[in-house]
Amino acid sequence: MELKPFYEVVEDAIQTLGVDPETTRCEDVGQWILEREDIEVYIDVWQPMEHNQWEYFKEEEPTAIFQVVAPVCYLPESKEERFAFMEEVLYINHHMFYGSFTVNMDEGMAAIRFKRLLEGANRVEMIEPIESISFYADNLSKYLTNKYGSKKIQKNE
Repeated sequence: MELKPFYEVVEDAIQTLGVDPETTRCEDVGQWILEREDIEVYIDVWQPMEHNQWEYFKEEEPTAIFQVVAPVCYLPESKEERFAFMEEVLYINHHMFYGSFTVNMDEGMAAIRFKRLLEGANRVEMIEPIESISFYADNLSKYLTNKYGSKKIQKNE
């Protein structure tokens, strides 16, 4: 599957957000980083080389994926606070549009992410998740670091 047309749609979406896409491109093709307020928003377009049991689409079909991820904060250190934190982010997930929390236990951080198959996606269907993830990550980073005393994730970390 040719990914270049999808890259062009992503860059059109970034341009629509008032950002020069050229300044957001990463070294690897199909990756962009937007700086929004105090956070970084990672945008990726790729084709999976390996499939897993959690994918609902057929493995034989060529697929392309669009993903938006923004780190929010490090996890609280104490076991009690971490449990309360996890419970709260699961509750928050219920209310979010175009995103949900994910936790990376190896790095001890929480992030918000959106992922979809790219087939049929247009610029608007890329703008909404980028804006949503940016909004939630910025606001929830402030809220959760304040409430749980978690360490804030700095840009370029």
